[in-house]
Amino acid sequence: EPGVTARISPRRAGAALAAAIRAQGGEIIEGQAAPADAPVIWATGAAGLAPFGGTGVKGQSAMLALDLGDQPQVFADGIHIIPHADGTVAIGSTTERDVLDDRTDEQLEAVIDRARALCPALADAPVADRWAGIRPRARSRAPLVGPWPGRPGHYVANGGFKIGLAMAPAVAAMLADLILEGRDRVPQAFWPKLKAGG
Repeated sequence: EPGVTARISPRRAGAALAAAIRAQGGEIIEGQAAPADAPVIWATGAAGLAPFGGTGVKGQSAMLALDLGDQPQVFADGIHIIPHADGTVAIGSTTERDVLDDRTDEQLEAVIDRARALCPALADAPVADRWAGIRPRARSRAPLVGPWPGRPGHYVANGGFKIGLAMAPAVAAMLADLILEGRDRVPQAFWPKLKAGG
């Protein structure tokens, strides 16, 4: 169904996924090396793309406090306006190459102003949250999914850029099939390739 993924809250989706893993008896370990005999999946964001020639691209977005019910989302003039069921409206975003800080600035204010001009109902809606983050962008723009070249037992799931959240379930299923059953359903265009000298 078109647009379903755009209505999801990435922060809440991540928290829900972690809770579901724990509820099923799984364990999430952060900041520690994996056991030597376990497969390792490198889903490390922009910082992990250097060996593959990828980079990070900054994006800034905001959340407005306004209940638009089940009104449709809008994409116009490069701006996304996404009503959520919790009485907020997400708007965004910038695409800033060669900027790797996570601060919001006047570029976000311009996005907010453009969103308000596109959708007059947003005119007086207070800004409930502002954020900036670094999206991982693979060199080819296709996500990197598959074995890490030259590192047996290591796999990469990275570089999703603007489609990463939408692709996450498919990427997880492809890697599960590959790692647990040896069945390769990963498109060859997704297989990680080290950059020259990497």
